[in-house]
Amino acid sequence: MIHVEKHGPVLVVRMARAFLGRPLWWTAAYWVDGLLIDTGPRCAAPQLLRILHQLPVEQIVITHGHEDQIGGLSAIRQHFPAARIYAAMRTLPYLEDPTRLRLQLYRRLLWGVPDPSTDVATLDTVNNQLKTTTYTFRVVETPGHTPDHITLFEPTQRWAFSGDTFLYGRDETWVRESDLFGVISSLRTLDSLHPERIFDGTGRVSRIPRPELHEKIGYLVRLAREVAQLEAAGVSVPEMVTRLFSREPSANFWTFGHMSAINLVEACRNYNAIFTATDPVGSTPPPSSASDEEIDTTDSSTNLSADWGDLIR
Repeated sequence: MIHVEKHGPVLVVRMARAFLGRPLWWTAAYWVDGLLIDTGPRCAAPQLLRILHQLPVEQIVITHGHEDQIGGLSAIRQHFPAARIYAAMRTLPYLEDPTRLRLQLYRRLLWGVPDPSTDVATLDTVNNQLKTTTYTFRVVETPGHTPDHITLFEPTQRWAFSGDTFLYGRDETWVRESDLFGVISSLRTLDSLHPERIFDGTGRVSRIPRPELHEKIGYLVRLAREVAQLEAAGVSVPEMVTRLFSREPSANFWTFGHMSAINLVEACRNYNAIFTATDPVGSTPPPSSASDEEIDTTDSSTNLSADWGDLIR
């Protein structure tokens, strides 16, 4: 299944494998001024090529090394052999040897297994900026979802192509590989750019990105604080899931536990442990009602003491 939208000069290509006519999970590639940002999954490569067939593709950049971003690269490269391809240094091993991804069964079924891709240049070779005829895209490191994740930012238009760093909506599941501290820090980095549009990894285009960023940061910080308070009260992790989310979401079932609320609670515990270890007093956040307190999510600082303050207020 494929869906195409135009947002000014930006072409949004959303791709998903369908079941009974319904998309299972959207992922996206973006084309703007000869630059292709991400290449979608392998299973959708023929459809993506039909869309790109009459467009110039002079450069390709990968936001991070996941199969739904790199899977179409091999096919697209064959069709556009002169296109220059760029990725972060830490992404190259996944392009050269996709078996490093250790794909679970559901990921193989949803998106397919990428073919290896070599001769990809690192973004360092272009001083972490990609120039097209009209625009200049700056590379911003935004780790957390994956350690190698980057965002492309166009400062004149204030566009941010965020990959999976920012996805709209409340997180109720998590994967063990993602780092909550990195995610929150990267969301604050995105906010500090004052973007006017965020083009996310699912193809959703946010027209009011900063309030949505603030909401996401606030939600994750509050969730971590609630986990800290429950843990201080001796509540077990499974009971935390029941209290915070009522039950495990359905994704836990069809991903065979790879995405789960338990993983999100554990991510919050790991996040809290950072500040417990660095707090000079070594205090534990006292129980309090998150609804009675206001968290300042406009602060884009990644300072440890600022985050610890969020937790203990």
